[in-house]
Amino acid sequence: MRIRHRPEDVFELVSDVRRYPQFIKYLSALRVRKESVEGSVTWLEAEAVARYRFVTERFTTAVTLDRDVLGVEVSLIEGPFNTLKNSWVFHRLDDGSTLVDFMIDFEFSNPLLQMLLAANKERAVHFIIDAFRSEADKRYETVGAEDYDWSADRVAQ
Repeated sequence: MRIRHRPEDVFELVSDVRRYPQFIKYLSALRVRKESVEGSVTWLEAEAVARYRFVTERFTTAVTLDRDVLGVEVSLIEGPFNTLKNSWVFHRLDDGSTLVDFMIDFEFSNPLLQMLLAANKERAVHFIIDAFRSEADKRYETVGAEDYDWSADRVAQ
């Protein structure tokens, strides 16, 4: 997917985990329990509280932020999931905008929650992406043409 903001800006936004509850509707709290930096790589241990209707769940993730490759990796430490991992990589398109390579894989350990999620997984992914896109629109300058052909072969070298 293409976002009309610079890759460095989108990386900064996704790296700003402490502010997620301000723009991701179902995250009611998030705190960074540990943080370390070595060169261009930052490691975080982040604990989040998610609420959806009648369900409140707490989970902890390991987050790796790599400024050199403009990539973010997230994996589960503990929580209500059998699986939770996601990754983001931000590629500069030749008009200055960003091609976002996003992957998420998650499965709740609670069969009822998993059943609810399975029916809405694609919608949940779009919700996440839309939350970040909307926040990027508020924080950063828009770049690139609206009707730009953003196919992968347009990634700037």
